[in-house]
Amino acid sequence: MIIVNPSGTLPVTVTSSCNMNCKHCGGIYIKSMAHISQMEKYIKKYKSFLISGGMTEEGIIPFHHYVPKLQNLKNQHKLTYNFHIGFPKNPPFEIENLADVISFDFFADPEILKEVYGIKRTPNEILNSVLPLKTHKVPHITIGIYCGRITHEYNSLEILSNYFDTIVLNIFIPTRNTIYEKCKPPVIDEVAEIFKEANKKFKNVILGCMHPHGKYREDLLGKISNYLHVFVNSASKEFDFKGCCSFLKL
Repeated sequence: MIIVNPSGTLPVTVTSSCNMNCKHCGGIYIKSMAHISQMEKYIKKYKSFLISGGMTEEGIIPFHHYVPKLQNLKNQHKLTYNFHIGFPKNPPFEIENLADVISFDFFADPEILKEVYGIKRTPNEILNSVLPLKTHKVPHITIGIYCGRITHEYNSLEILSNYFDTIVLNIFIPTRNTIYEKCKPPVIDEVAEIFKEANKKFKNVILGCMHPHGKYREDLLGKISNYLHVFVNSASKEFDFKGCCSFLKL
């Protein structure tokens, strides 16, 4: 198993807030990210960046304003970028030659996506926004994102396995001051079954950085270690790769 410490990659947001108020996030996580206007001061310490941001009400992250700046910094300092693209209606071709990798979230059930994010996208619409891009792409599924319940996950694995050989599986974390703050993380045995299924369908199965820590993670690892190829652990002092797991060449 490959151990990844993600601290080598700095998350950067191209917005100051998020208009979506998604039920699992509520714009909380963006507050801990560095704003793109401050990026220059981090370049001596970091050579890789996760470029993300708050979404418009249409599910779009407004990268286009900052493409010239990001290209400039990339050329001058030999930076690498992972773009987390939200749910654009059309492929974001403006970042195609700028991104080293593109990460995207997938939902096989448009009703679950609408319930959590408040926007409408079919599975085909999500795929059609990423597949035309020539950049390397890594799909993500957040297990239990619907208030800790298992819903679309198996169908998502089935669909994505037709196009990709690597999958990042995150796990829902109940977060304070969000609509889902009183929900519980998904049942570990149910999560383990999803990892087992993912292992049948994908060459590389990654437990991503977003998952409950502590006893939950300890118990989960005991159940999924045989189905896991990459484990992202921000607390690990011994690791095989330092940076965002999507940069791994698997």
